[in-house]
Amino acid sequence: MEPSIRTFLLLALTLVAVNGSRPNVEKIILRETIENVEKILNDRSDRSEKTLNQFVKDIFPSGSCSKETLCQAAMVLTNTHLNHSKLQRNLFAYAEYTGHRNCSVQASVKHPMKEFLTKIKKCCQLLNNVHVK
Repeated sequence: MEPSIRTFLLLALTLVAVNGSRPNVEKIILRETIENVEKILNDRSDRSEKTLNQFVKDIFPSGSCSKETLCQAAMVLTNTHLNHSKLQRNLFAYAEYTGHRNCSVQASVKHPMKEFLTKIKKCCQLLNNVHVK
């Protein structure tokens, strides 16, 4: 084997070992969740209007954001028009992937769905940025 090919293969194997060969699943789920929220917020159908005007429990009381918070967000969506939606499935997938599948919702204050979705989006962006570093 030529020395240049050997060097190239050694470099390539080193990069795979350092970076891993699997895509970053957590980051992908967060990006897809952000996209799903944007689609819902930008939808102008009658169904979307009903969804955005619905009131839901506020699990982001002090602007807190964590992996468990996103699990709670998925739980909150269970009793809404977004139950079984792609957004909820992504949130549950993220909770499963990060080990926060079993969470409970203790909030009593309610806010409009539009505000809730905006907070989910900001939380995903924050977690995505933290994960990148």
